[in-house]
Amino acid sequence: MRLKFLLFSLLLSTALLAQEKPFMVFEKTSLDKKYKYTEIFGDPAKSRFYTLNNGLTVILSENHLEPQVMALITTKAGSKNDPADHTGLAHYLEHMLFKGTDKFGTKDYGKEKVELDKIDALYEKYGRTTDEVQRKKIYHEIDSISNVASKYAIANEYDKMMADVGSKMTNAFTSFENTTYMESFPANNLDKFLQIQQERFRNPVLRLFHTELEAVYEEKNISLDNGDNKIFESMFASLFKKHPYGTQTTIGTIEHLKNPSLLEIRKYYDKYYVAGNMAIILSGDLDPDETIVLIDKYFGNMPAKTAPAFTYQDEDEVDTVTKITVYSPDEEKVAIGYKFPNALDKESVIAELVSAILYNGKSGLIDKDLIIDQKILEGYAFTYLLKDHGICWLQGKPQDGQTLDQVKNLFLDEIKKLKSGDFDPSIIQGTVNNLKIQRIQQMEKCTNTAFLLHDAFVLGKPWATYLNDLQTMSTITKEDIMRFSAKYFQNNYTVIYKRTGDNDKSEKVQKPEIHPVEVNRDDQSDYLKTMFATNTKEIQPRFLDFDKDIQKSSLKKGIQLLYVPNTINQLFSVYYKYDFGTNSNPKLELAMDYLNYIGTTTKTNEQFNKEMYNLGLNWSVNVTEEDMSISLSGLEENFDKGIMLVEDLLNNPKADKGALDKLVNNMLKSRQDNLINKEVILYGGMQNYLKYGAVNPFNSGLTNAQLKKTTPEELIAIIKGNNKIEHKVMYCGARPMDKLATTLKTNHKTAPTLSPAPKAKNFTPVKSFENTVYFVDYDMVQADINFKRNAEMYDPKLETAASAFNEYYGGGMQSVVFQDIRESRALAYSTYSNFGVPSKKDKPFTATFYVGTQADKMNDAMGAVLNLLDKMPETEKLWDISKKSIQTSIQTQRINKEGILFAYETAQDKGLNYDIRKDIYKNIAGMTLADVKAFHAANFKGQNWNIGVMGSKDKIKPTDLMKYGNVRVLTLKDIFGYDEKDFTPAKP
Repeated sequence: MRLKFLLFSLLLSTALLAQEKPFMVFEKTSLDKKYKYTEIFGDPAKSRFYTLNNGLTVILSENHLEPQVMALITTKAGSKNDPADHTGLAHYLEHMLFKGTDKFGTKDYGKEKVELDKIDALYEKYGRTTDEVQRKKIYHEIDSISNVASKYAIANEYDKMMADVGSKMTNAFTSFENTTYMESFPANNLDKFLQIQQERFRNPVLRLFHTELEAVYEEKNISLDNGDNKIFESMFASLFKKHPYGTQTTIGTIEHLKNPSLLEIRKYYDKYYVAGNMAIILSGDLDPDETIVLIDKYFGNMPAKTAPAFTYQDEDEVDTVTKITVYSPDEEKVAIGYKFPNALDKESVIAELVSAILYNGKSGLIDKDLIIDQKILEGYAFTYLLKDHGICWLQGKPQDGQTLDQVKNLFLDEIKKLKSGDFDPSIIQGTVNNLKIQRIQQMEKCTNTAFLLHDAFVLGKPWATYLNDLQTMSTITKEDIMRFSAKYFQNNYTVIYKRTGDNDKSEKVQKPEIHPVEVNRDDQSDYLKTMFATNTKEIQPRFLDFDKDIQKSSLKKGIQLLYVPNTINQLFSVYYKYDFGTNSNPKLELAMDYLNYIGTTTKTNEQFNKEMYNLGLNWSVNVTEEDMSISLSGLEENFDKGIMLVEDLLNNPKADKGALDKLVNNMLKSRQDNLINKEVILYGGMQNYLKYGAVNPFNSGLTNAQLKKTTPEELIAIIKGNNKIEHKVMYCGARPMDKLATTLKTNHKTAPTLSPAPKAKNFTPVKSFENTVYFVDYDMVQADINFKRNAEMYDPKLETAASAFNEYYGGGMQSVVFQDIRESRALAYSTYSNFGVPSKKDKPFTATFYVGTQADKMNDAMGAVLNLLDKMPETEKLWDISKKSIQTSIQTQRINKEGILFAYETAQDKGLNYDIRKDIYKNIAGMTLADVKAFHAANFKGQNWNIGVMGSKDKIKPTDLMKYGNVRVLTLKDIFGYDEKDFTPAKP
């Protein structure tokens, strides 16, 4: 069966690349004559489309590469379907679909319902009341009764059942058009999975509502801190003044979030969560004939209802430019939006092509004219085609001294080229080639296939139309592009100027007075017990054998060749892997980045990128502190051409002082922007400071002065010098190893004798001898709290205990950390804790605890963290779930293709010559909750921590921080190694 599937995959990838005839739809009937379905001849997704008698859509796609199934259950109802006076409703209904039904998530639904009915009535009263004193009294009553109701509730039973099933992607999302629930689970648990989903959607109960709503408040406050979110909402509000795309947001207004109605939530559910409006999409290791019988068994009894048709008003014609300015503390940027056709319009294919001609990351107009020529700091374009309307979106950042209007005008100049036909028409076929390859790559994974099928369903786009789009695209001419551009790129766009400034202080969901609710983690409903007692045949794990799964040879002394055959499709990937990085040479990353802006002695940069794009080849360089890899991927038939192109660039780079001057100036501007970028400060600077202390890899790079003094000749020498250093070549593709070796020996140019990798500067992780709080001031509604400590050095014997602890204590939504901090106390939208395994044998394990909370909840959040650090909640039932989840994950994980090479490299870096999962799988069976408790006591309880807190000094008091340790306020100079004074002229 496996051989048959692999052969079929190869045939399909060949057919997709050579497709000339349109994909045709055929109606078929199952062998038992019970189910009718449609199939598309040559469909690379091997998908079938069913409609049950009640109107439920079922889409099944076969992919037997690994024993997993990706499931998406979706309703064609999203934020655009929210009542205008209850925006955000679809989103918080999504949250409530994880709370259970009258059968699970409860100890005694009869008693619980009495209290839930009271809460329903109180929320209606609360929403009608305007007097703030009365509202506080009512909310106090809601809080009090919610606590009583919680005594009958059992939190996270759905998550526990999904962990028991073996799902690793328990999540959901709400968008304009849809609300979608996702899981990725082992194929042997399909029956159990469908049973649970049928019950989940049968009669959802809105329990533990006020604490979950608080998590939504946190999500809203996160969005208020996000400059890109402000751009997004402002753009849609400007372009769509009559459509809900623009008149309301997915998360909802603060006013509506403060006045929820559980009655309106139920109305929404009853109206839109109906068979005729929903789909079950499964992609993976399944038999469609057997699967449809199971789905019909569990979902065939859903009432045969349809949702009301969505209607909307046409937008008024606009013939002027709309200008909007928004503010946030981070760097400036500008966005331009044009109305485009919707996803179902016959011109949607041209719209996608126009977007790729503008920007494709390689040789689009913006790529070559603005990015590679370095006329702006950053820039890109894309289309956002929804069911009712579409947008063409362009966005960029300015260089030092450049205005947002100048960036905008440069974008407009590129649009003029589309209108006038000032572009190479070969980019049309190049785009088609790249998209064909992208489809092959996407459909290797059942997750990607499921989402492609999902998007087509949500938009109402026939799958055959989607598959035929590339053939349609290949017939589009330059004249078609020009006509389309003249039609849609008119003087009626919206431009959003995102300037640096303070956040709006009035925008914030205030902290309500609530008390922790019971989570009853030791209790189990009868329904959950029944599901847990349902046994399925185990899937046997498949571990890697590095001696058998990888062929090893030597191209020459100092160059090891690692080979894995690709038996799935016609694609290849090859990597040059070097065991040194910026810790060995601080200018290495600059040198390799320089390659993006220069050509060779025989080709310009534009010629190089055009050839790569038209051949459907991708190349990239990744430089880290400790290693570097140069990668090339594409169609096997273009391997030789790709290798020759990349080798030419690596061996014959042509110095260009002007390109370097621009690159350095842009790097300095990026550094300056990073000083006000929350994510860079938090995830780059603070994390390194907490781990390594004052001198760390993040703040020890090139100084501004060193950057400015760098010459093109230095960088060219570094680039060429890489081929004098020992490295590995890792390949995955269809080419036989002997032929590969011959090609590489001919084309991979290196010095006659290779040197070992240069020594690296060592950064020593710090030990924590006392609790120290490192505070960083940033204008934000939230507070980000990070507890971090370096533990003992890597020891493979600890991997099992680390896996067990992470799964039980701080991993998923069923973990004790999530249950306590989010479910019970409503203190955070995001929280986790883990014992991080290092990537190399000479590195320590790292203990981490993170909470993102409102600034006014910081003390409560700190207290909750300290409580969990001091005492780990113990429940044998949760431990049993956690242990089984680890076992199931290993049993069903399949590492294929390039993943085998990466797994080998990871093992080598840890000093191992075998698949560490063998140890974990063997040892986890004997692990007990007492072992997990002992691990917590040894690594978390009573330990000293480096505590990073990022938030506004106007909201967080120094006296509060002093409760948790010695306080040190970090400056930008501490974090980055530079600050505004290091830039000339400094910003005012």
